[in-house]
Amino acid sequence: MTLTQIVFYILAAVSVLSALGVVFQRNPLYSALALIVTLVSMALLFVQLNAGFLAAVQVIVYAGAIMVLFIFIIMLLNLADSGGRSLAQVPAKALGVLLLGVLFASIYAAVGAPRGEGRAALPEGFGSVERVGLKLFGDYVLPFELSGVLLLGAILGTIVLARRKP
Repeated sequence: MTLTQIVFYILAAVSVLSALGVVFQRNPLYSALALIVTLVSMALLFVQLNAGFLAAVQVIVYAGAIMVLFIFIIMLLNLADSGGRSLAQVPAKALGVLLLGVLFASIYAAVGAPRGEGRAALPEGFGSVERVGLKLFGDYVLPFELSGVLLLGAILGTIVLARRKP
């Protein structure tokens, strides 16, 4: 096993564990912090793919700006701990973990274990500023603009929800 593979498996484990932390945290602030760890580990996986621009965008835009907005909203709405967990939730969560395991096993069976030493070749210029810009403002301009409108709606909805009644 090479050093690159070891680093990949460590980053993948950190990413999966922190993503599970996002789901299973009781406090929404801790959940948002676990999401930041997930996003940073994903950015490091982009670095392993030699996509430095995508890694930088991942850290600056998502782990930086978007997560600051999420944390600001959590603190603005003063979301408290969800309280104690009842014993009735335990079987539902156990079933969810079992279904997740079945999903991962079926994906592994469908894709199969990696074969061969080489990995698939990436297209020329993968992750470069030029390629990302051409895709973003060419093929994906409508989803890009719609996501901007969606974020604007989320910000306005947050302001309406957090507004104090006179």
